[in-house]
Formats: sequence, C-alpha cells, structure tokens
Amino acid sequence: MGRDDSEGTRPATAATVRLRPQFLNSEIHKGVAGRYGLDMAPIQVGNIDDGTELGRRYMADFAQVETFFATDYRRLEHLAAHANKLLSRTWASRFDRDATADLLRDYATAMIAPQPVLHNIQRLRDKHCVCVVTGQQAGLGGGPLLVLYKAMTAIKLARELEQAAGMAVVPVFWNASDDSDLEEINRLRSVDAAGNLQKFRFKMTAGKRHVRDVLMPDPADPQWRQAEALLNEGPFRDRAMALLRDGAGRDFGTAFTRLLLELLGPRGLVVIEPRALVRHPQWRRLMDFEIENREQNRQQLQRLSERLESVSLPAGVPITNHLNLFLTVQGERRHVTCEGRHLVIEGQSGTTSKTALLKQLRAEPGAFTPNVLLRPLVQNAIFPTVAYVGGQAEIAYHALLKGLHRSAKVFMPALFPRMSMTLVQAQDARRFDELVSFRKGLKWRQKEAAVVGDSAQTGLKTAFAGMRTDLKGLAKALDQEIEKLEQRTQRSITDIMTRVKYEPLKLLSGGQEFEPLLNRYFPEDKPQERVISVLAALAHYGARLVDQVEAHPDLFDFHHHVAIVGG
Repeated sequence: MGRDDSEGTRPATAATVRLRPQFLNSEIHKGVAGRYGLDMAPIQVGNIDDGTELGRRYMADFAQVETFFATDYRRLEHLAAHANKLLSRTWASRFDRDATADLLRDYATAMIAPQPVLHNIQRLRDKHCVCVVTGQQAGLGGGPLLVLYKAMTAIKLARELEQAAGMAVVPVFWNASDDSDLEEINRLRSVDAAGNLQKFRFKMTAGKRHVRDVLMPDPADPQWRQAEALLNEGPFRDRAMALLRDGAGRDFGTAFTRLLLELLGPRGLVVIEPRALVRHPQWRRLMDFEIENREQNRQQLQRLSERLESVSLPAGVPITNHLNLFLTVQGERRHVTCEGRHLVIEGQSGTTSKTALLKQLRAEPGAFTPNVLLRPLVQNAIFPTVAYVGGQAEIAYHALLKGLHRSAKVFMPALFPRMSMTLVQAQDARRFDELVSFRKGLKWRQKEAAVVGDSAQTGLKTAFAGMRTDLKGLAKALDQEIEKLEQRTQRSITDIMTRVKYEPLKLLSGGQEFEPLLNRYFPEDKPQERVISVLAALAHYGARLVDQVEAHPDLFDFHHHVAIVGG
C-alpha cells in the first residue's frame, strides 16, 4: 500500500539497550528443546532504525504535530471518546453496514474463513459496532514480520477497546492486492543456523499488473523446492512449508489472505481485498470525489505538504499532477494525469475528459483503484474505523489527509502505532547489547568515512586544477598525463568509498565476528521485522510465536521491544 515496508520503529530516549523482562511465562520458558517463550523488554535506543522524523515526532512529542491528525491515540479513553464520536448521529448513518457485511461474507466464504471471522462480519451489521483497521501488501510467505505485528496490534487493540468502551470492535486487515509492485512482494527472507541471510524470489515478471492477477507457479514447478529450502532450519518447518505450498497456483492476493486467515482467523481477524469491495457504494463515491475535485484535492494536499516541509517534517509522499487513483487498462494499472482541463491516461495517446472517465466509473467501478493517498478515505468510508494501525511512514503521510477526509465527508480515525519488536534467540541475548553498540559505531564510522571521501574528492579537484595552472603550456602531452592521473585517483577513491559503504564488515576489526548476528537481527541493515518473512519465523518458533506476540504486555508502551526467544 506504499506502506510499512519503508517505515521505522519506535522512538528512543537513551543510548543503550537494557534487557529487563516485562513478563515471563514460566510454564513455557523452561529452556526445553522445542518449547518456546518470549521475555519482553523495551529498548530505549536510538539506532534500531532511523524511521521518519514526522513518525518519530508523532510518538515522542505528539502535542507538536497533533493539529495534523484527528485525535489523540495514547490512551484507551481517547480512543473510546473517538468511537463515541464515530457513532454519533452525524456519522453513524453514513455507513452502509449491510452492503459491507454482505461483501465481506461473500469473500470470507470463498476463502473458507473460520467461524470467528464470520461471527465478526455479522457483528458489523450492528450500528453500534466499530473497527480497528490495518493492512499491507500481499507478500510472499506472509510478508515481513511487521505484517504479523500490525495484525496482532489490531486484534489486541480491538479487544482492549471493546472491554474498555463496552461496544463491539472488529479487527480488519486490508490486503492491498491491487498493488502492482511485484518486486516488493515477491520475496522470501530467512537466516540459517550459521547466520547467513537467505533470499528467494520466483522468476516472473508482471509489468504493471495488479498482484491479485499474478499467479504463483503451479505445484510441480521446481522453484517451490528452492523456496522451501529457506524454511529448512526450523523445527516447525513442515508446518511452514505446508502453508507456503498452499499458495501454489494461486494469485498473490488469495495466497496472502488464506495465510492470514490460517494464522489469525481463529482470533477473529477479518481479511479483505479491495477487489471484493468494488461494488460497495462508497467505492464509487470516493472515486467520483477524486475525479470531480481533482484540482482542489491536489492543491489541498500540496498546501499541507509544503506546511510540513517548512517545519522539516516531510510526509514522504510527493504531490504530483497524477490523480489519486489508477485506471486498469488491459490488465495493467495506469496513472491518470491532469494536464490543465484534459486528462491523460498513461500509455495512451491523446486525452480523455472528466465526463468520459465518470461514465467508465459508472460502468466499471472495478477498473479504478485508489492510490496511497485515496486508499485511507475509501477504507474509512466503507468501514466505521475508529483507529488505523500503521508504522511511522504511514502515520507520516496520513498527516496530509485531515482536510481530504473533511471534504469527502469521511470520518478520520486515530492513527495507532503498531507494536515493534526484534526476536532475539536466547543464546544471543547476552551479546545483543554489544551488537547494537557495534552497529552504532559502524554507522558512525561509515558517516565519518563519507565525510573524508567528500573532502578527498574536493581536495583532489583543487590539487589537480592547481597543477594544471602551474604547468600550463609546458607540453600538451603533460596535460594529458595529468588528466589520466586525476581519473585514476578519482576511480580509486570511488572504489574505496564503495567498499566502505557496501562491505564495511570486511574492513572493520571484529566485523566478521558480528556478521551472523547482524544478519539475524539487522538483515540488509534494517530491523529484522522489515526483512525476515513471517513463515521463516514460524518455521523456527511454531504457533507459539503468534501466541506470544499476542501476549505483548502493553500496546500503549510505544518503544521498540526485544523478545527473548528461549528454547
């Protein structure tokens, strides 16, 4: 959804990691082979992930950015009050609950959803029911671990809000299968027992097709054995492999939904794809809103974007002349661009008119899909959403949308930060603090090296310019030799800086010792939760992984957490 893959983790307030267990299930955590438990400890450290400045400010100093958002998110009382506002006479009548529930039921039935999901869908017909919504692109193998954390945050927050406010609250996961970035979702990542990062992707191309229309290889394709090899390290690999293989011959959207329902459907998580909602009246209304008000909407977004930029809090989404929707043409997702009074469809010659586009919308609502800025409005118009669970990058671009919600007469929910954690194996727990310190030092050295490299390049140009001036006119051949020497020196500096950037562990004392740990907990120099696939973690920890993520002690503790995995 243009979403969590680029986000950061929780803000930090101190310089070191402290593994102070918040809770301990002694029944589970006995160090017996094959049995797993999680000790949770908050990390107050600034170098787990850089995140986004606006996202960090949202969680560390909400009062400074509150004006860009709908409401405070930091206490259950705030969310309960927001839910009451949603159910007030002003907003309650705007939701077509029966249409929503009918479409959800049809989709859930086709996906063979478990009974708790069907029960929650039925509850949505009640005019006093609200939703906690989250979502992500339809990733192979469940996508990165942050998908599990987002979904579990939605489930837990719905449960806690229901208990605190005395109203029905249903968790919903928006499976963004209308995305067309196959490169982003067609990836499986794990770390083997030796600490080597393992990567896999299917060999396929999709152009600009929606991933909901892209089929994974059939069961006989040998690529499945390569994919399964990434799950071979864990004691629960057979279960993980079976869930992975369930996607054979299915499109990415369906496979992702089925996996989420298998893991979290028993907890009542309602999963939906946008394609199942295109007949909803609000789908067409919001597409119509964007086409009719395209220039006003763009100007409103531009003003807010500039306002955020002026205080060094960029939202992270550029405002362009593209409409905030896509048109599907011959199976591919195409931009529609506003050029004065005319509209241009990507890949087509000539122009089209607003009237023609609206006529097509009436005939084929499913040919239109929202972009990252319109999707929240469509989502919140269909579902009575009291809170949306997202990461820092999502929270940042939602800062642009308060005015659009008002213009479109859509209720804007609270933005609730998802839980964030690193799963640390028990045998590595003692060294994790040292690892974080090592990584922090490594980053500082890389930054220092970049400064030295820039200085060297500048000095090099100055020195050779001076040499040419001093020796000017002595001999043409001498000028040529100086030029060759300058080019060789520049190439050498560039080569050194490339190695510092991409191969620092080979150059740094102690680097090879820490490489397996860095692969395990900061793969590709990112937080583990943004890289390692859900099924890879499931292969290691089994169903108890989900149980213990659910046992996260406090959703309203917005630090990054270490989860010490024993066994």
